[in-house]
Amino acid sequence: MVFVKWVDKLNQVLEKLLGLVLAVMTLVVFYQVMVRFVLTSFGGQFSAPWTEELARYLMIWLVFIGGAVAARKANSLAVEILIQSVPPLVGRLVKIGSHIASLIFYAFIFVIGLVWIQFGLSETSPVMKVSMSYIYAAMSVGSGLMILNTITILVDAYVNKKDILEVIDVEVEEALADYKTNRKETAV
Repeated sequence: MVFVKWVDKLNQVLEKLLGLVLAVMTLVVFYQVMVRFVLTSFGGQFSAPWTEELARYLMIWLVFIGGAVAARKANSLAVEILIQSVPPLVGRLVKIGSHIASLIFYAFIFVIGLVWIQFGLSETSPVMKVSMSYIYAAMSVGSGLMILNTITILVDAYVNKKDILEVIDVEVEEALADYKTNRKETAV
């Protein structure tokens, strides 16, 4: 389906963007450490207060965009063993219910983010003098992408007839196999 492929392409771009943001954040923090500890040990009085602020704001964006990418991969915290141990129909209903509950939660975050963006229009960051609305926008952008990715999971399951109980994570699959093996051994 075109919609699912488009969202997956968007997530690939977002993953690359996240890598870039993480690299920039790492360089900024490294620069701060060099200025604060290494250069001052040579007697210089150097300061780079913008580095802490920039690293913090990049981290905020990293968390919200990363959460959106994780939502598409269904990599959030979940108790898969519970869903796998109940009858398949019940497991599917629980899984769909959890996605719907997540959508409601993301919608609340989206709306709260819009309120904070409005609030941030009258506020600037202390050091970099950037409008705080750009930082607060991470909530709405991230939660909007989380909504898009969760809807994509549901559409992908419905249109492509994918089993919503399909486990993506290898570690979870191994744990489930161990659980099922132990359960059969205990029953015997």
